Amino acid sequence: MGAKLIAIEESEGPLGQLLQRVLRTVPEKDKRDKKLKRLVAFRLRIDGEKATSEYLTRKTREAAQCAYTGSLYDFLKDDAQNKACGPEGVDPDPPEVA
Repeated sequence: MGAKLIAIEESEGPLGQLLQRVLRTVPEKDKRDKKLKRLVAFRLRIDGEKATSEYLTRKTREAAQCAYTGSLYDFLKDDAQNKACGPEGVDPDPPEVA
């Protein structure tokens, strides 16, 4: 079964180049994180390059503003950490969503 898996994070073709381009927005300490690469590869397939890059840039800034010292992957997957660290006074659901 493992032979049928396609590991985009190890690809050298166009998909691998796309992933490397998006990973430029990730802090240096997280660039080798295999879990983060897989998450980014998944988001690329779903959302595309522009949306994924914007998301990573925004989340990287949020982690830096919160002085988060863990891995970016952990910050992205941990909603409680994101909410506790989010900007105060900002409504997470804009009126048009509610």
